[in-house]
Amino acid sequence: MEKLTAAQQQLVKKMSIDRLRVKLMSAGFEEEAVMAMERDDLLASYVEVLANPKLVVNPVGAVAVDPELERERLAFERQKWEAEKRRWEADREDRKRAEDLELQKLEVEHRRWTELEAIQREQSQIKKRRWN
Repeated sequence: MEKLTAAQQQLVKKMSIDRLRVKLMSAGFEEEAVMAMERDDLLASYVEVLANPKLVVNPVGAVAVDPELERERLAFERQKWEAEKRRWEADREDRKRAEDLELQKLEVEHRRWTELEAIQREQSQIKKRRWN
């Protein structure tokens, strides 16, 4: 407690057990470990969290995590996400190209059928003129 200011000490002493538990769990303590603690242990753990705000807790207890390591992990996650995004965009472009190609094929087919119908109409008219 001596690591805290007088005002902080007063606030911590007034906290209920439930509030201390919530604060510790939000700081990263495992729920089962927090629920098993007595008030004195809760107070001591919360004081430690307040005294060391950069402290990140793992489920076993209070163990500091290297901030540089955490930055590297986040950078790796960001790179992974960006690579996934590039793959998704490439897949989307491939699908778009395939759809455009299919559309072009359909347009060519439509023009061919239209031209064929026009030729057939002309031939039909020519036949009608010959027979008349």
